[in-house]
Amino acid sequence: MRRNQVAVLGDINLDIIAFHTSFPTEGGEDIAEKAIIRHGGSGANIAHTLSLLGVSTLMIGCVGRDPVGAALTEGLAAVQVDISHIQQTEMEPSGVVYVVVTELGERTMLTYRGANKYLRHSILKTEFLDTISLLHISGYSLLEGEQKNTAFKLLEKRGDYLVTIDMCIPLAKSPAILDSLTSLLDYLFINTHEFKELSQHSRVKTLSELASRLGCMVVLKKGAGGCEITSVSGGVLKIPAVSVKAVDTTGAGDAFAAGFIYELVRGSPPLKCGETAVKLGALASTTVGGRIENLDIQ
Repeated sequence: MRRNQVAVLGDINLDIIAFHTSFPTEGGEDIAEKAIIRHGGSGANIAHTLSLLGVSTLMIGCVGRDPVGAALTEGLAAVQVDISHIQQTEMEPSGVVYVVVTELGERTMLTYRGANKYLRHSILKTEFLDTISLLHISGYSLLEGEQKNTAFKLLEKRGDYLVTIDMCIPLAKSPAILDSLTSLLDYLFINTHEFKELSQHSRVKTLSELASRLGCMVVLKKGAGGCEITSVSGGVLKIPAVSVKAVDTTGAGDAFAAGFIYELVRGSPPLKCGETAVKLGALASTTVGGRIENLDIQ
């Protein structure tokens, strides 16, 4: 019998979150008012949140054989995430992201993916696929290197469990990826910026077209506008936002996805999935960094 266990494949990074009053133009410079170092990475953030919610979660990723990688791995283990599938590499250092946060709480990310790209399928023990109820793959994992190969090999194994993918802007700019994902997933998470990029680089102009083409539910993350869930048949479920004062939107989309996945593995209907997702996304925007330490989804 399958347990309500979730496997998350994605990036594990160190975030340097710096608060600036303005974003400099090319060749310019700006001095941050303050900077905070946090554990991050889209995949790791989701695994962290799911584990705090009480979901049995295992993390699939790769860090550098360095102190940063060790600290990032230990941070996940500290909240009971299964770290037995996190690999190490000496090819590049662990991933680092410089996050610029403006006065409105909006973030801009400058990413060095480093070791994340070297996740090897050849040494990945895939027995966990027989016990999970959901496999989540971060969009960044489909971009390059051995990590991309590993992600697609797991997708091709598609078993008796749900599959979710969270889009990212670099992936949205590569529309050819849509053809390779057709019929391989159950839910696609995508935000408004990502959908705009996708529609500019492909023939897909509406969410219903995207859902039909992929053969899955499409969940549009609208930030302060809540979310929309579009079914393959074109039906749309709109869920309003939770009003909060945003401090830093870093990781808000990851918290949203974690909330949705949390309800999915509990067998909740789409409305409940969306409501919890919106609550967690809003909560994440009220704290600095991509991790929520004190969870309250009531």
